[in-house]
Amino acid sequence: MTERIKIIELSDIILNFYKGMVISEVKDDVVFEIEHVEQLLKICNEVYEGAEYVYISDRKNNYNVNPTIYFELKDVKSLLGIAIVSQRYEALKIANFEKQFSPVPFDIFSHMDEARAWAKTLL
Repeated sequence: MTERIKIIELSDIILNFYKGMVISEVKDDVVFEIEHVEQLLKICNEVYEGAEYVYISDRKNNYNVNPTIYFELKDVKSLLGIAIVSQRYEALKIANFEKQFSPVPFDIFSHMDEARAWAKTLL
C-alpha cells in the first residue's frame, strides 16, 4: 500500500489522501449533497494541485447520496474515476443505480485492494 500523504477530517467526511487517490469515509446518516461535492473538489484540487486522481468511496457507514451530484463532475478534468467499496448488499445496489449518472469511469468493489488496483490502472 502506498503511503498516506494527508488526512483531513470534516464534519461529515474523513478523507485519506494517497498518491493519485483519495479514500473517503462518509459518516453515518449523512445526506451527501452538491455542497459536499464542491467542498471535496476544492480540497482535492488543493491537495493534488490540479494533478489527476481517483476518488474511492469506502461505504462502510449508512448514508444517502443525491444522484444529481454526479452532474457536477462533468467538467472536472483531474478526476479520472470513482470507485465504490462496500460489502453491504444495499450499498452496492444503490451504487449500481448511481453509476448511470457518472460522467467519469465508475466501478463497484467489495474489497478496498480491488478498488486500489483498479484506480492504479486509470492513473
